[in-house]
Amino acid sequence: MTKIIIHPTCRIEPSADIGSPGILAQGGRRRPSSGGVVLREGVDIGANTTIHRGHIGDTTVGAHTFIGALCNIGHDVKIGSGCLIGPLTSFSGHVEVGNGVVIEPGCSIRNRIKIGDNSHIGLGSVVVENVKPGETVVGVPARPIKFRGNHVHPSFKHGNGLKIGRYNHIHKDVKVGNNVTIRSYVELRPDTVIGDNCYVDSGVKSSGECVIGNNVTIRYDAIIARNVVIEDDVFISPQVMFINVPFTDKERKKTIIKRGVKIGTNATINDGVEICENAVIGAKAFVNRDIVEPGTYIGVPARRL
Repeated sequence: MTKIIIHPTCRIEPSADIGSPGILAQGGRRRPSSGGVVLREGVDIGANTTIHRGHIGDTTVGAHTFIGALCNIGHDVKIGSGCLIGPLTSFSGHVEVGNGVVIEPGCSIRNRIKIGDNSHIGLGSVVVENVKPGETVVGVPARPIKFRGNHVHPSFKHGNGLKIGRYNHIHKDVKVGNNVTIRSYVELRPDTVIGDNCYVDSGVKSSGECVIGNNVTIRYDAIIARNVVIEDDVFISPQVMFINVPFTDKERKKTIIKRGVKIGTNATINDGVEICENAVIGAKAFVNRDIVEPGTYIGVPARRL
């Protein structure tokens, strides 16, 4: 016997179907379901909405949640309290929705997605990745609204205070810290790591597999190659280029820019060199060997003044 528990304060519009068996994702056929449906206090269900019973546990809707007309709530879905779900929204099975969530009309939620408390899903969005608490996502596939106009891989991790422009391409497994600014037309390739309080100007490119410290400024059109490590408090002027020789040897020497270094416009830094703390590299200089003493270096190749 199917368990259907409906609180007496619930409001259910005509032709709503509460307790239909769920449908398998593979093959599109129904299967036996031992779970039920639980509607808490003050739930409001729109006309022609279907809420499928759980396969093992219960499909539940929290107190004072509104579900609009023509929605489909899949098996084993858990919806929190105080949510607003617009008409024509569809949930696949095992979705978990927090409290205070707003889902605008016409959205589709993939199976086993988790949607955090007080988040907001924009009109007509297709949600294929988990949504963090308090986040607003829009689009097909849905992405955080701060990333509108950008191509951002879902694995991107960032701290608080991120400011981001448009037309950026952020690849897989990129990580940035707190209070980072990324302007427009920036490309950060896989495994780029950026620390706190950094400024990445328009047109900057990283080749990936590089580490950038805290309080680093990288001005426009600079290119950061693979295997580069930039320590804290470094200033990199426009159009600086780091060279990467595409050896297959993973143990080759890294290019290391020590704390407090300043690199002038259009300078070129060769593969595998190390620049000591507080050195200054002049405009258009070419650094082809390690710099081990602080000072100002200019020329091709770079020499100390």
